Amino acid sequence: MGEPALDEPARRFASALLSSGQMALAGLRAAFFAESDRWFLWTPVLVGAGSALYFAAPAEPPLWLAGTALVLAGVALYAARGAQWASLAVVAAATFCILLGFAAATSRTALTAAPVLQAPWSGTLTGRLLQSEVSNKGGLTLTIAPLTMQRLSADEMPARVRLSMRIKNVEVTPGETLRLRARLMPPPDPVEPAGFDFARQVWFLRIGGVGFAYSAPDHLAPPPDDLTTRIARLRSAITARVRDTIGGPAGAVAAALITGEKRAIPKKTVDDLRRAGLSHVLSISGLHMVLFAGSLFWFLRAGLAASAHLALRYPIKKWAAAAALGGATFYLAISGAGVATQRAYVMIGLMFIAILLDRPAISMWNVALAALIVLLWQPESLLSASFHMSFAAVVALIAFYETPFVQNLLAPNREARRSRWLTPLRYAGRHFLGIAFTTAVAGFATGAYSAFHFNNIEPYSMVGNLGALPLVSFIVMPAALVALVLMPFGLDGPALWVMGQGIDVMLAVAHFVSSLEGAEGLVASAPLPALVLVTFGGLWMALWRRRWRFFGVLPIVMGLMFWSSGTKPALLIDRDGKLVALRGADDTLRLSSARPAYTAEAWLRHNGDHRAPKEAASKEFRTCDVLGCIMRAEGNVLVALPTSLDAMRDDCTRADVIVTSIGMPRSLRRSCKSRLVVDRFDLWRNGAIAFTIPAGEVSNPENWERQTALDMRGDRPWVRKPTARKKVKAEAATTVKPAPQ
Repeated sequence: MGEPALDEPARRFASALLSSGQMALAGLRAAFFAESDRWFLWTPVLVGAGSALYFAAPAEPPLWLAGTALVLAGVALYAARGAQWASLAVVAAATFCILLGFAAATSRTALTAAPVLQAPWSGTLTGRLLQSEVSNKGGLTLTIAPLTMQRLSADEMPARVRLSMRIKNVEVTPGETLRLRARLMPPPDPVEPAGFDFARQVWFLRIGGVGFAYSAPDHLAPPPDDLTTRIARLRSAITARVRDTIGGPAGAVAAALITGEKRAIPKKTVDDLRRAGLSHVLSISGLHMVLFAGSLFWFLRAGLAASAHLALRYPIKKWAAAAALGGATFYLAISGAGVATQRAYVMIGLMFIAILLDRPAISMWNVALAALIVLLWQPESLLSASFHMSFAAVVALIAFYETPFVQNLLAPNREARRSRWLTPLRYAGRHFLGIAFTTAVAGFATGAYSAFHFNNIEPYSMVGNLGALPLVSFIVMPAALVALVLMPFGLDGPALWVMGQGIDVMLAVAHFVSSLEGAEGLVASAPLPALVLVTFGGLWMALWRRRWRFFGVLPIVMGLMFWSSGTKPALLIDRDGKLVALRGADDTLRLSSARPAYTAEAWLRHNGDHRAPKEAASKEFRTCDVLGCIMRAEGNVLVALPTSLDAMRDDCTRADVIVTSIGMPRSLRRSCKSRLVVDRFDLWRNGAIAFTIPAGEVSNPENWERQTALDMRGDRPWVRKPTARKKVKAEAATTVKPAPQ
């Protein structure tokens, strides 16, 4: 008899909980449909989600499958347009956008497909020079479209290769045909399983080999007289003119601001700008495009407004916008049309087109349209740090400045009595207040992406930007604009001098800020889901307007909580087996060597470690001789790194783990008593390998969990297939031996 009485409170609680859930869903649905004017802003988000699904796929999806799915989604969307339930149409539209992004990424990969070297190559190369850049040491970096390569057929030749040339005082002209001797390698694999995939990046640039030149080039044929060659030659001429006229680091920075060639900038200067939060100045993106085209727009409109006849009778604002759009197009051409510059051009172009159509020039709609164009045009941009940081900054700034509080705070006080002295002070105060707000908001919006991609945070970025951005805005970029206008007449000297002086002061500010204690903060790598949560929360807060946007705080907090989560690898092995890292009890990495330096630096940076590779490869962590090294992992596990077959035989009798850059014979594998063996052939097939230690398995290497670069990259076109190389007889899989009895 007492059982129904006991169930009654539970029934009431369940009923109340169900009722509350229904009310919450009804409230969310009402808020969602109340903001139907903001739905379009989520279109690029959904398209980007479709592209993300493509790049996350473990194998390359067939092009026909992506196209068929998109067509079916389009048919469903068309059928749902007049549906009685609006929710059905919304779901159909969202599905169509996701599949549109998936199909765009699949098509982009197919359209950019080009041969990739499957093995190292040396010989004579003949090809057309597409681009050349001077390095900070006086050498050249060449991008060449091969015409002939020794021992390679036309089907095996990459569409483009990138070469470094250390020979100084070599003069080349874009478009000419060169012949030289070179050493080329396939684009390198990631240095760790979840690391940056350089091969995927250059796949979409159609670069199928990287390396260096043995000899100075022979000039076989002059460049053709076409538009592409003319633009490339003009870009090279402007770069040389700016760099030689200004000179020093300032000249290299000035050339980077105008033509985008950054390789000539000294490393010390790059480091100072990065620590001061000013590395964005070196990338021709939104800031430079707005300052260049915006200055041109302002100068033209001001000049036309000086004539009362023109100002009162003609649309001078539209005239100036059209001319500024042409100037932005010219700037895009001479800057090299990098990915970030292309995005900036799309955004500034939409702004000027909006002026021509009497629409708001800067709005969230324009940003969403620009993001949509970029994602459909270059879906691989979704994976780049520049895409994340540029759009995050712009979206956050527009969302911030469109709030009534900020607009009232920065609006000029029209009711106050005008004063000849106070008006300039008010203007300067609003300007610096705007820079402070802009730096704080942009820094907050891009901080997570900087930490994720570069393991770096800039605590003094506001100081650096407050000191440098006024110089860039009012001196450097306007002087660059004037210099470009006067350069055809040979009158650009004074403007370049002014530009150089402004850059010198900017570099002095960067050096001062970078010298402050704690100017560089390294953070350990974060798992991808943490960044996804932070991104979703930020978009939720920025794209909606009603109070429910504050729900976006929850995923942001969750993402930050998960930022340091995840199991860190206890053993890292590079793709060539020449470098090994063991995680110590203090959570720091102990390196077997300081080389390869690039891999060692990347591992330490991803671990949030400030140490130099030589310090992390201290002799106290290892014992080495001519036959190899011995290291001890957690749990007193002995890790051997033999460099010869004799040393390998000896280590098989006493080491728990063997890691070697040479191949282990099959007979030795069978008799080896080591419980975990990784040799050359394992790394050849799998790339870099990381091992994590499950709880309670510290002293049992055979139970360590393995993750390889091949596992993370999947079967994709940019992943080099081991079967394309010479066959080997040794076993390929990482061998795990039972513990000796």
